[in-house]
Amino acid sequence: MGEIIHDGWIHGASPLDGAPLCPVRVTTADGLRDVVRRARQAQAAWAARPIAERARLLAEAGRCLMGKADEIAAELHRELGKPMADAYGVDLGSTPEVFRYYTTRAEDFLPAEDVAFNPVMFPRKKARVERLPHGVVGLIMPWNYPVSIPVHNLVPALLAGNAVVLKPSEHAARTSAALVGALSDALPEALLGLVQGGAEAGAALVEEVDQIVFVGGVVGGRAVARAAAERLIPAQIELGGKDAAVVLRDADLDRAAHGIAWAGFVNAGQSCAGVERVYVESEVFNAFVGRLVAVAERLRVGDDGTAPGTVEIGPMATPAQLSRVEAHVSQAIAAGAQVRCGGARRGNCYLPTVLTGVDPSLDLLREETFGPVIPVVAVPDADAAIRAANESAYGLTGSVWTRDVARGAALARALRVGVATVNNHMFTAAAPQAVWTGRGISGYGVQNGPAVVQAMTRPRLLAVDENTAPRELWWFPYDRAFFDLARGMVRSLGRGPKLERLSSAGQMVRGAARRWLAASRSGEERS
Repeated sequence: MGEIIHDGWIHGASPLDGAPLCPVRVTTADGLRDVVRRARQAQAAWAARPIAERARLLAEAGRCLMGKADEIAAELHRELGKPMADAYGVDLGSTPEVFRYYTTRAEDFLPAEDVAFNPVMFPRKKARVERLPHGVVGLIMPWNYPVSIPVHNLVPALLAGNAVVLKPSEHAARTSAALVGALSDALPEALLGLVQGGAEAGAALVEEVDQIVFVGGVVGGRAVARAAAERLIPAQIELGGKDAAVVLRDADLDRAAHGIAWAGFVNAGQSCAGVERVYVESEVFNAFVGRLVAVAERLRVGDDGTAPGTVEIGPMATPAQLSRVEAHVSQAIAAGAQVRCGGARRGNCYLPTVLTGVDPSLDLLREETFGPVIPVVAVPDADAAIRAANESAYGLTGSVWTRDVARGAALARALRVGVATVNNHMFTAAAPQAVWTGRGISGYGVQNGPAVVQAMTRPRLLAVDENTAPRELWWFPYDRAFFDLARGMVRSLGRGPKLERLSSAGQMVRGAARRWLAASRSGEERS
């Protein structure tokens, strides 16, 4: 495909058959600023609406999206090569629950919280913490799940009272246009904006918005984080993964093989949380590999456009991604790895591949491959498996497979990841109830659950003082009474002898009494 942006247009070809895709115009710099400006105007009125009304309109937007599911699934298939079953079941399939979860519990997410003051130190004072929207939230989104990932972010952002401007990957420009068009049918004009382009458009968006959410690669994430830090705006950064599955000797090997195959091969392996490494206790290594290979060899590869449901693995979305997968596998084979199945391309597809004997220093076990390739490594015991899984700069997700669920949970807690799972992998990405986050170079963004709504807002404290005294104890002028009050309070809370602390408490009380008396006299003189 090469460089697909030139002469002010996004070009490209379908990974299914190489047919040219409809060109999409790149948003100009002035056009981008205008989209943000209009979103900012719309946001003020949107934030003023009761949250229940925002939820109602978002629920209707979700119904509009589902009403255009066939159109969007067709774009996912044509533009990115997704099997139709994946388009509906994975990318579109998680979105109804996102709308349901946030819109039916809207008022639970942003309640004002009362602050309890010490009534002696702060008499007749009260305060509340309110959550306010940031303003305009920019979403820079990837091409691998161009419906699901934006929806998981834009719904809580809009519910919180923000406007949203989406900058999708140029490789998902057409799908994203269909997504925004469907949602906008139910939303106020300009509240959800769309800008098209490459990295330059993303960089320009960071300069205009009030918060940025980036999901993508490490290089781009670091650039966005630096730009956001320069502007001192909040940033949510979710990056890639090199996720590991740990298979213990007591695991249900059939379930583990099927679950790991799905998590490693779904979407042609183009999932940031997909399984890219498997560590298996040596006692069951051969039995597990045999089962995994058997599952992989039954997977069907190709284009199911005319017969939906007949293919599990579609083409790689871009030539660059296909080249990366080939390079990782070729390097491993050259270093002595054994190909148990797959290991080759078929047109723009890459066959589901299982390898063993991979040198741990190679890219296949260290760098994100992002393809349908699963290297399996034998380890002597569970502790060795956890150590190997944690020998990665990434830290998005990981899983432990065992019949002993309690032990599995304990081992999963030792994984250096943001999401740890026992006897499954990656499914919680689709569950809006379950927080999704990472660590290390997988980034620090938060998606899903109440945490993401909190992240899409900022706290504001509103304090009210109903004290009618002429002045507070700590107000000017200072005097010996204030000194005795402050010193006595601090010393009474120390670790000295009991009598000394009691004496300090007495000093505090006497100082406070003298300050109150002085304040009262001052008030009487004023009146």
